[in-house]
Amino acid sequence: MKMQLTAVLLAAATPLAACAGAPDALRRDMAAAIAGSGLGGAKVSVSVRDMRTGQVLAEVDGSRPMVPASNMKVLTTGAALHVLGPDFVFRTRLVRQGDRLTVVGDGDPSLGDPALVGLLTHTDAQGNRRPLASPEELIDIWAGAAKRAGVVTVSEVVADDRVFDRQFTHPLWPADQLDDSYCARVSGIAFHENLVGAVLRAAGGRASVAQWQPEAPWLQADPGKSSANPKGKQTIGILRTQDPNRFVLSGNLQAAGTDPVPICVQDVPAFVAQYVGSRLARAGITVGACRVASAADPVPGTEQVGPALTMPLAQVVKRCNEESQNMYAEALLKRIGAARTRQPGSWANGIAALRAAIDERLGTGASAAYAGSDGSGLSRENRVSANLLTAWIQSIAADPKLGEVFLTSLAEGGREGTVKKRFKGLDPAKARVQCKTGYINGVSCLSGCVGPASGAPRYAFSVLCNELAGVKDGVGKAKALQDRVALILAEQP
Repeated sequence: MKMQLTAVLLAAATPLAACAGAPDALRRDMAAAIAGSGLGGAKVSVSVRDMRTGQVLAEVDGSRPMVPASNMKVLTTGAALHVLGPDFVFRTRLVRQGDRLTVVGDGDPSLGDPALVGLLTHTDAQGNRRPLASPEELIDIWAGAAKRAGVVTVSEVVADDRVFDRQFTHPLWPADQLDDSYCARVSGIAFHENLVGAVLRAAGGRASVAQWQPEAPWLQADPGKSSANPKGKQTIGILRTQDPNRFVLSGNLQAAGTDPVPICVQDVPAFVAQYVGSRLARAGITVGACRVASAADPVPGTEQVGPALTMPLAQVVKRCNEESQNMYAEALLKRIGAARTRQPGSWANGIAALRAAIDERLGTGASAAYAGSDGSGLSRENRVSANLLTAWIQSIAADPKLGEVFLTSLAEGGREGTVKKRFKGLDPAKARVQCKTGYINGVSCLSGCVGPASGAPRYAFSVLCNELAGVKDGVGKAKALQDRVALILAEQP
């Protein structure tokens, strides 16, 4: 197998040698790393680029179209910064129209995200500013403002999500994984990562839901044929019914953990309308219907109740890249589509906006190396070349307006996010790797940049590995190669 990959490498020796100005030692080390990776039978594409000059220093099949997995987020987040601007702020508003209250979505994927809600502050009853403690407190800001504005009765709460279309799931996402949290629905109004969490407990020999996170008292879970036997295996599951507000527990609960079981919300705008209605009612406001905006509904007015709930794009991009949040990436893709077309954001107009951004930054025709399907890389129909990724990283990083925000959004090797436990041989006092991982079945990728511990990065790199399913420990070997390439760059004088 090693001989097979070596033959492929020798066939690609011309592109490596043709990179004028590349240090001979760098080319030799790259060649040795690939030849010794044990990835014979897989497709491997590598590109290394000088961050200062933009010149390709080394490549192996750098122009080959490859499935990028979550390395797609490098393109999506960079395009969001390019199209929307680094100072863009998402603004979700509550608007009053007579006795109707409308939540106006702005495509913000972070609204009510438990990981970010603590970044926001409010004034407590004693007049002190303090961080929000929960998603409930976030929406209670609106409920309190409505109360102070004299709102006593609301005929209906409307969720206006029309900044996006209503195709909540991508048609090419794996059908057997759509209930997994990484396939959370994509909507013009998001909340709590578009998930609810079920905290389980044992009651009367069966499993039950002790608490929903966020609080959603209208949701119900039937214990079904579940059991709660501490001596049995943990097989508990939560099954859907035809009613989106009802679930059935199945299997055995061995131990009630503190971590809630995540469930994808099927219709997020409808959930948000119901949720806001429930918080208003809890504040003592009588609420009638809760629904989603229809095509016949007028454009929401300007009588805003309470503050807009905001989140800077920079923070959204950071969470998207550092923790590889699929739903965030899809929302960013649709949001740039909406910004460019002034139409509801969709996968189609988002992909067109991303393609245009590539040509605007890298030159007309550069987008020929990109075939888009979604924004997160969950679809297997995305195709990107390693050379395009390094050119994109170099272009965004060198931009005086975008560079710092973009580079800060990437996870730092050995320290945080999806690469916290990687790059064991990296000396953090000497070098830094800022990068984005990517994984779907049979695919493992890593793209980013390498430089000194302080100061601007020197190299952009991309290592894309496809068709790993037939290679023993293919993903492990791919990750080892990716780490080795980054370490080679970190060791350059």
